[in-house]
Amino acid sequence: MKEEKMPVIQKKDSSAVGVMELNRLRFTPFLAPSVSPEIGLMLVGGGLVSFKLDRHNKLVQPSSVPFSIGYSTNGSANINFRPSLFFKNDKNRVIGDIWMKDMPDNYWGVGYEAGKAPSQPDSTTSYRRNWWQVYLKHSHQFRRHLFGGLVFDYNQTIASSMSPSMLLDESVQKYGSYIRNWSIGLLLQYDSRDLTINAYDGVFVELSSNFYRAEAFSKPYFQTFMIDYRQYEQVRRPGRTLAWQIKTRMAHDDVPWSEMSQLGSPFDFRGYFMGRYRDKNLLLGVVEYRHMFMRQKPAKNGNMMSRFGMTSWLASGSVASSLSEMNHWLPNAGLGIRFEVQERMNARIDYGFGNDSSALYISFNEAF
Repeated sequence: MKEEKMPVIQKKDSSAVGVMELNRLRFTPFLAPSVSPEIGLMLVGGGLVSFKLDRHNKLVQPSSVPFSIGYSTNGSANINFRPSLFFKNDKNRVIGDIWMKDMPDNYWGVGYEAGKAPSQPDSTTSYRRNWWQVYLKHSHQFRRHLFGGLVFDYNQTIASSMSPSMLLDESVQKYGSYIRNWSIGLLLQYDSRDLTINAYDGVFVELSSNFYRAEAFSKPYFQTFMIDYRQYEQVRRPGRTLAWQIKTRMAHDDVPWSEMSQLGSPFDFRGYFMGRYRDKNLLLGVVEYRHMFMRQKPAKNGNMMSRFGMTSWLASGSVASSLSEMNHWLPNAGLGIRFEVQERMNARIDYGFGNDSSALYISFNEAF
């Protein structure tokens, strides 16, 4: 029998549209609109920077720093950096999430019932929020696939122009409009993913706990515990992936209204107004199918995988004062478009929707 020759689909083109290279540092700029319930229509500019911190070990994945700066029609300003740094022999990793937001926002209150009404933000929920956060995780690989390390979080919330309803809220009256917290915590990870930013195969499990201390001018003292489970299964060939995530965040003791567990973000429960549903405890699950298309004709290097792809997902989540009280589950679903800007690094456009809510997100790399 004649042996069937399989098309080459794992090898990637060395070039990418809009990529600039300087001393092995690769930069892909972008400028695009974004729409979400919180910010309205925003013009977002930014880019994806990638580089190798360990150039002598080809098995160590490249480091990357996606970043964005945006300004919206409702007067929102947004700056975000998300570094993922992989050091020599992948023995040490630093993953970060750095934010600055100054924006009109809305606060429904604490609990599922508070988030139900009004169905849309209005004058009873409005306030202005100035918020920034520096969130960093350092992990050290002490055995194959096993990592342990520290978590650092420093954040600040300043609320102004609060609605009469918000001024009367019990949690707001207790903790005030100026909240600043810092914490140091511990984490333990199991990570067998083939690539952290766009896994085709593998498992990721993280257990982390943060212990928050207050500065002299704010009141809260509390702890958070998080479990994050993700699994990725290749469906017949690279570029077709079934991924799922189960995540819970549990907060204890004196938790301020700004630090409650919240549903809705570009990285998990896409489509909901961030902060509409908040309480001490959160639990969510997401199932997502990712599909990179094939070329009709091979590229010059024999590569058959296209730069274009799509994704779809289904999810459900809930918030409550305790896990045993989670009786109300919110639905979530969405569709997305992918375009590879650098090797295994995608620009993504996601449209998510849920109960009385929808949002369009534009970002780099996969949601989880």
